[in-house]
Amino acid sequence: MRMNTLSTSRRLAGCALALFASLQLAACGGGGSAPPPATPSASLANAATGPNVVAVSIRQLETNPNTITANTPYVSVTVCDANNNCQTIPDVMVDTGSAGLRLFASKVSLNLPGIPSGNGTLAACAQFASGYAWGSMHLAIVRMGGETSTTAIPVQFMNDSARPAAPSTCAAQGTNFAARFAPVANGILGISNFIHDCGASCTASTPASERPAMYYACGNDTCIQTSAELSQQGTNPISTFPVDNNGSILSLPALPLPGGAISATGTLTFGIGTQANNALPAGAQLFPIGQDAYISGMIDGVAGRGFIDSGSNGYFLDLDSSVTRCTPDNPSSWYCPSNPVALSVQLAGTSTAQTLLIGNASAMFNTQFTALPALAGTAAIANFADLGLPFFYGRPIATGLEGTNPNAPDGYWAL
Repeated sequence: MRMNTLSTSRRLAGCALALFASLQLAACGGGGSAPPPATPSASLANAATGPNVVAVSIRQLETNPNTITANTPYVSVTVCDANNNCQTIPDVMVDTGSAGLRLFASKVSLNLPGIPSGNGTLAACAQFASGYAWGSMHLAIVRMGGETSTTAIPVQFMNDSARPAAPSTCAAQGTNFAARFAPVANGILGISNFIHDCGASCTASTPASERPAMYYACGNDTCIQTSAELSQQGTNPISTFPVDNNGSILSLPALPLPGGAISATGTLTFGIGTQANNALPAGAQLFPIGQDAYISGMIDGVAGRGFIDSGSNGYFLDLDSSVTRCTPDNPSSWYCPSNPVALSVQLAGTSTAQTLLIGNASAMFNTQFTALPALAGTAAIANFADLGLPFFYGRPIATGLEGTNPNAPDGYWAL
């Protein structure tokens, strides 16, 4: 069974740490009151082009100048109804750690149909490591660049005021993730290794007593926990594209270390090896994942496990006390070494280690830059590595969908 918790599965856990990181920046003196120094923005050299490519930007969210939205990769996503009435939603965060498109209801003006369930309509309690996102489920045709889903797919409207409040079994999952995430982005584009956000665990084939408290039938101001078939669950939009439907490649430019840049632009390319512009780079290695989406490896010579996730906007690592934490005012959940600390991460199956540089978070926040390649925070799990967006700078990373490669049936990363 794939449960939606950080300890046993990562179908939805990836964004949790991104939220943790982004919101803390406001408490570190970050804000829009003073412009950052005139350091150039970073752009991707020889960027891929084509109908299967969309631009990705890491920058300050214009609609919220009071919270530095550091290391948050934005794309625009268009949703349409069956009559081809469409709306483009900007500033949706690219998250390779969750599955399914989730938009804040307040950002969607298009009247998209709900999904019938029981005597009402379907709602979801998307479960993240740091809480939950409650909202209604709707059907939408999804477009990005020149790619369009072959059919309408389930999309969650987070914080939908037209639905009853989250039931107690949902609220028991922790804090209201969606409410805290609202200042950071207009939604979440979940393009992980998984096609559905819950899978068989939420279908009628799983006994009700064993299902996570994720899907609900809402009617007459009451929401009752229910099952959801795969066709009703949050769905990775890439899996529904006609051709470029086996994964994606996120490419971001290399940045100056440790300070980073004001902003950065890159690309999200749909499909892996399906077009001339989405072949894996020469020498790229494929890393199969298990059903829990983790991969094992060595963290500075110590055996551990972890994952790669664009939805986490820092490295999140359990480092020893020799790496200084920030003071409580900055806050202490970030690392603030007086000098940059170099770490090595060696993924299982390769003899080559990847070098990570951990910088002083407080100093980085004070620049008010949004592209920070050395930003790192603490992890609550020993010998654990969340390789967040900093890991993507200067390193194209492919996220392969489950069931698309016989050598990696549960999905893979390639870099």
